[in-house]
Amino acid sequence: MEHKVEQLIQKGLSILIGLNEPFMKEWKEVLSTLKYRKDSLVDEFDCLIQIASQQVLNDKIPSVDSFILSLLAEWKNRFSSKYDENESIFLLTTIENIFQKLLSENKSSTFLDHQAVQSLFSKILDQTLLTQDIEDRNEKWIKTIIATNVIPINWIAVVNKGQDDYQVDSVVCSELNQVDNPLIEMSKGLKASQIDHLSTAIARLLGTSSDEASIVQIPCLNDTLIIGLLHKDYPISNHEIEFIRGMYLRQLKLHHLESKMEWKDASLLFLQHLLRTRGADEAVKAITKGLVEYMPFNRCALFLYNPYEDKGIGVSGYNVSNPTIQKIREELFKLPLLKKYFHTLNHSQPLYFADAAEVLPKKYVQEYKLKSLVILPIFVPTKSKLIGIALLDKGEESQFKVSIQTLATLIKFGHYAGELLFSIGDEALQQFANSNGVLTQREKEVLKLIAEGASINEAATVLHLSSYTVRDYISIIIQKLAAKNRIDAAVKAIKMNLIS
Repeated sequence: MEHKVEQLIQKGLSILIGLNEPFMKEWKEVLSTLKYRKDSLVDEFDCLIQIASQQVLNDKIPSVDSFILSLLAEWKNRFSSKYDENESIFLLTTIENIFQKLLSENKSSTFLDHQAVQSLFSKILDQTLLTQDIEDRNEKWIKTIIATNVIPINWIAVVNKGQDDYQVDSVVCSELNQVDNPLIEMSKGLKASQIDHLSTAIARLLGTSSDEASIVQIPCLNDTLIIGLLHKDYPISNHEIEFIRGMYLRQLKLHHLESKMEWKDASLLFLQHLLRTRGADEAVKAITKGLVEYMPFNRCALFLYNPYEDKGIGVSGYNVSNPTIQKIREELFKLPLLKKYFHTLNHSQPLYFADAAEVLPKKYVQEYKLKSLVILPIFVPTKSKLIGIALLDKGEESQFKVSIQTLATLIKFGHYAGELLFSIGDEALQQFANSNGVLTQREKEVLKLIAEGASINEAATVLHLSSYTVRDYISIIIQKLAAKNRIDAAVKAIKMNLIS
């Protein structure tokens, strides 16, 4: 099974290489928009894309791992290892969506091709973004290292190598070294061009000797552990150094594997949950329930875009009143959320807001007692189309934060939900549009007669209309239902429960 997945991912890379030339043209157009928005990582991503484009001009297709690792190495050599994870997600999904768009324009492409590209970008997210919660993780691990008493430790600092300098990520003191929190916080903010300067500065802030004999530096991949010894001139051995390095690296690897499995397991469970649904009602309920059950949220409200009215309509809520959600009708582009963030949502990036009032009308913030909020785009990657959004929070008056793992995982949830809802789009819109539905009452009457076999003239007689008026109604109906002809419109209407 694992071999099959790797083959699919490799197929995704082959597709990217085959689409390199048209992608570069599309990227050039998108780039101007991104630069206008002044995203901070655009130039870095553009540089990597140019490097990758040059690499794939070779006839030999590289392995996925070597391709990704080579780009990560280029990033490390050229840019800072500290970056805005949310923007990274946005730019990666923007790039994926360009490839999905190119695939959808190619008549010979298959659904498996789209899945292959999705799988490749999932792997890229997995390798680059799922181990970014560094500070909390490091403090927990460092406390474990200190608790082993392998050597007498006063404090440990984790230092990360940036593009131009070294920066302290976290500092933990032993229980024997009581240091005021303000001094520890000052230590965490330190930067220096040389790591030895950091060692000296940290030692002085924490009130210990800055003598070289009392400080040990242990390189661990992109991190360096700076250890202040409890006893000056303690004879630390190479064996003890390797033990500490191995312990830190094992914890790093374990955290990565746990994050990877949690992310993949949640996505798989959500997809299986959706596959059991039948019809629009079950589908929207499964989406809202799944987003709560498999993700760290307590409430969910789902909205779809109704192109016939140019409005967003509420379709389902979980742990929130369904009837009140389904009464919501909003002209989308009058909302602060869409005015400011449409471009981001249209590239399937989830958004987190500490204060929901920043993007939602005051009446909804008050009615549902909203505080923090996550906006999930319901996006169809195979069509490069945004069809709705889901609002997620942790309950009334709940202030919370979200991790980078959660945001990365939500992208796939939004994609799975988008593909499902797109396949039943007309049915869902009709079921939840209520009085503002796809067809007017008169249009339904015309279509019902046509479905029963009446000719245009016969329908006109029954409804006391002219045949020209009936023809006009039928033309409008065909357009609204995106039907091929009046027979196809009748069949669609029956499936959508417009007529019986």
